[in-house]
Amino acid sequence: MITINESSPIPIYQQITDGMRREILAGVFGPDSRLPSIRELAVELKVNPNTIARAYQDLANEGVIYFKRGQGAYVSPKSSDDLLKQARQEMAKHIGEIIAIARSMGLDRAQIRNIFDSVLEQQEVK
Repeated sequence: MITINESSPIPIYQQITDGMRREILAGVFGPDSRLPSIRELAVELKVNPNTIARAYQDLANEGVIYFKRGQGAYVSPKSSDDLLKQARQEMAKHIGEIIAIARSMGLDRAQIRNIFDSVLEQQEVK
């Protein structure tokens, strides 16, 4: 499920784009499956339909989704290798953001690695 953080500096349309990409990568929406309509998703997320339309257009420009005239938006058929590559790029982007924050706090490579390893270990316990 896509969540919107109104206090985030990330624009809402970008949060929706990122959320839809994550849901597609996680298999919530498979290849050639229909996405919620702009209106449906706008009501669900309590945002302006134009915001959803912009997010969908960005995804279409990236080739993640495509539109069928009068039928809505659909997930582009992609190979599992394409999806894995895309997932890795998404993870690298987020890890890069985290590293930038850690460096701005004065943490060095070893400290960042220790934090990462600690969090990873906690996740494995669950």
